[in-house]
Amino acid sequence: MAQLKITSRMISSNPNAEEAFHRSYNKDGNLVETRLVMTETDYYSGAYSRVSPDNGRTWGEWVKEFEDEGGEHRTIIPGNEFGDEFDDGSDFSESKAMYHAQSGCYVCAGSSFYIINGRRGYYEYWEKGEDTFRWHSYFSFKRPDGTVVKRMFEFEEGGEDYDPAVTRNPAFLDKNRAAAERMYMLPDGDLIVVLCVNMRLCCRMAGVDVNTFFPSCPDLHNGVVMARGHWNPDKGDFEFTYSNPVMVSDLQSTRGFMEHQFAVLESGRILMVFRGSNAVEEGWNTRISPCAPSFKWFSYSDDGGRTFTPAMPWHFDTREVVYSPASIAHFFRSKKNGKLYWIGNYISEPWKINGNDPRNILHICQVDETHGYLIKDTLTVIDTIREGQTDVELSNFNLLENKETLELEVRLAKIDFNGELQEQGYLYSEAWEYIIHFD
Repeated sequence: MAQLKITSRMISSNPNAEEAFHRSYNKDGNLVETRLVMTETDYYSGAYSRVSPDNGRTWGEWVKEFEDEGGEHRTIIPGNEFGDEFDDGSDFSESKAMYHAQSGCYVCAGSSFYIINGRRGYYEYWEKGEDTFRWHSYFSFKRPDGTVVKRMFEFEEGGEDYDPAVTRNPAFLDKNRAAAERMYMLPDGDLIVVLCVNMRLCCRMAGVDVNTFFPSCPDLHNGVVMARGHWNPDKGDFEFTYSNPVMVSDLQSTRGFMEHQFAVLESGRILMVFRGSNAVEEGWNTRISPCAPSFKWFSYSDDGGRTFTPAMPWHFDTREVVYSPASIAHFFRSKKNGKLYWIGNYISEPWKINGNDPRNILHICQVDETHGYLIKDTLTVIDTIREGQTDVELSNFNLLENKETLELEVRLAKIDFNGELQEQGYLYSEAWEYIIHFD
């Protein structure tokens, strides 16, 4: 099997922040680069973008997208006595929208994120197992006449949308808890919105007793539900149906499932791969074995996303399990050779995996187009610990297929060098770029 050629270079370093550079093409075909700055774990304090009309040869000036002022989070709800924060990404977005030919509409999905007690609530969630994170998911579309329709995905009665005048309304906070991770368009024109749904709600939808299936912390973690949208021309609207929840017990994964990967194989099968976790956390009352392995999970649908199989450990064609920490990954289909690839953290020494770590080696590997397993002899290292280092995190990366060369561009921010962790106040980062050349 021919090996991929990979070149790499460091773009910049920052001693005081995690600094990442992401690239994408806008609806006009121009290249957009976004510089993201993080000075606290899991929170971007600033974002700046610039546009290139000639695919990166020349650039316009940097434009501020958002920036915290005076050291205060921009997401803090004005006048809220508890310091609650609300990050609203639910509205229709021109930059995220896809064109839907059957309806003539532009469509997109998004989420809102409410944190009870704000930044303090963030740490209460991770350290004490407090139920402070509240996600809600939305679908919106823009008609040809310019009118926009937005709706929350609803799974139960009695829910209400966010009202800034009644910030801790239980009908909003406690109902319809789900995050819209991403939307896809199927070959027949139907839409699939992948929803990370609160585990308590997943169990109710599946007719399963949450107190036996996931008693540890069902309000903190999630299963996955696929919302399939079909255009009804008679009603001039989209109609959604939900798949069965895909979920595992807290004896199998501490945090259920999140951060999916989605692909339609040449066989027509829809393949879903998920991040699980083997973390043992006292505050979450975890039941998982302290010696449980950690790997990527998979499920698939052979009926167009209407129903999905029970989840199983993902594997190679050699029947070896794809051992991996709780970390993000992506699928990528090359326009140059038509092949489907997985990019993520595969760990060949599974006894080293503990929750989110290690993330110190990043791979790319080809996916089988009939069943959806990985082809082991195509496994290729993109980057790993370099000379003079003892550890590094290689995660949370951005992908772009260059429209001229059809090469894959991977951009990520390296953090947590040599055991000096971001969560401990070590903010040094390096922004790197990798070019993957296909046959």
